[in-house]
Amino acid sequence: MKTLLVRDVMTIGVPVCRESESCGEVTARLDRQNAGAEVVGVLDGDGCACGWIGRDRLRVEDPARPVGDVMEETIPEVPPDIPAEAAAQLMRDQGLQYLFLMHTWPGEPRPSAVVSLKVIEQRLVEAR
Repeated sequence: MKTLLVRDVMTIGVPVCRESESCGEVTARLDRQNAGAEVVGVLDGDGCACGWIGRDRLRVEDPARPVGDVMEETIPEVPPDIPAEAAAQLMRDQGLQYLFLMHTWPGEPRPSAVVSLKVIEQRLVEAR
């Protein structure tokens, strides 16, 4: 049986917003675009990744509050070529629901893909 890798279960393309945008603005944009994304990458004024926020968290925050005030500043990263099962264990051990794959060329790092613990666990069950 072929080992399931992170690249096999990742979702390519992470919506982004500026840290100065309000939670309400970002939520409304995601709804208008009918984006199924669970997370949003947050960029600073220079367009560099500075954090992330889950869509569920956006919905419960004060709509006028800037995303930068409530985002997670640490962006947990994972490489695409490790076993998905190992990534899932790392996530469980660290209490994480998401890991990001970062695009670093050209320029500053930006989130390019995301993998969720829920998706990994579903795919591992399906593969058995």
